[in-house]
Amino acid sequence: MRILVIDDDPVYRETARMFLSMFGRQVVLAENGTAGLARVANEDFDVMIVDLEMPDMTGLEVIAATRAMPRQRDLPIIMVTSRDDAPAIDRAYELGASSFIVKPVNWTLLDHAIRFVRRAAMNEVMARRAHADAEALSRAKDNLISVIRHEMKTPLSAITGFTQLAVEAQGSGDLSGLKEHLEFVRQSGERLMASFLDMSTYSDLIAQKSLDKAVTVNPNWILGEAIEHRQRKIDQAGLKLVIHEEPRVLRMLADQTLLVSAMVRLIDNVIGHAAQARTITVASAHRDGRILFSVIDDGIGMAPDRVAACLAPFSQENMSLARMREGLGLGLPITTEIVRLHRGQLTMQSQPGQGTQVTMSLPVEP
Repeated sequence: MRILVIDDDPVYRETARMFLSMFGRQVVLAENGTAGLARVANEDFDVMIVDLEMPDMTGLEVIAATRAMPRQRDLPIIMVTSRDDAPAIDRAYELGASSFIVKPVNWTLLDHAIRFVRRAAMNEVMARRAHADAEALSRAKDNLISVIRHEMKTPLSAITGFTQLAVEAQGSGDLSGLKEHLEFVRQSGERLMASFLDMSTYSDLIAQKSLDKAVTVNPNWILGEAIEHRQRKIDQAGLKLVIHEEPRVLRMLADQTLLVSAMVRLIDNVIGHAAQARTITVASAHRDGRILFSVIDDGIGMAPDRVAACLAPFSQENMSLARMREGLGLGLPITTEIVRLHRGQLTMQSQPGQGTQVTMSLPVEP
């Protein structure tokens, strides 16, 4: 473990280094509160040990300032005091101290305390993450039920309703509207099939650990295939298409079908949800040893705090957007999983009035 010791007594600091190093700890020393805070603001430690009484700032002030740093939210802090000061100890706990020890220090007991507070901090982090995961799963379940209720009920109602009309038309001998009724049935069936395919695709992808069908491919070929698949829809939506291809001939290891599908979904996202967009830009580029695939629109954009919701499956944000277009809100989550399988990262940037940019950053294989 990496330990930060903050104390104004040079003899104590060196003694702490000697004894704690004997227990296998990596010890970093700071001569006062100011120096200690400078270290803890820029470095990560497993435990911080701070003296209560120091000339420049007290240990209580150091604890308060440390807890105000987001990156040190879970750092275990042991306060060392040379006197039996119950109010100071109580105040230290209120500010976020994990434990305390009294001088003269029993170094064996201190090492036990270090291990205890570190283990307790790790358990607290794990419990908090488990709680957050449970809440996220609960929200996902509620959202899933809600969105399926909408996305399944509407086409099923159309199928049963227009099938009944078709049966009645055939029985009455008036077949003038039969073709139109059957067309509604066909469209509703396709909508249901698309929803089930999205759900099964997402389920398969989150369970998949690695690529099964990776081949060497030119990134610009991926770009061209995706554009060819969606050229007609882009034209029908009245969008101006701008293409930027990486000028160099590069090769990358990829599942062609999955990666083309990911690009198609990003384009579909613009066609379906980028309100007031006039232009869609599709680009590939090589930067810092990675291939970047980007889809950019000049629509109304969104607040940055909505971006995370758009990337989550069955999220409320996706559901509200999807009400303008049918769908389960799985386009971006499926794309995210495809990027994960390619050992890449997906980022989404947006600002109100400035459009949205979604980028897949993937490694280039030698």
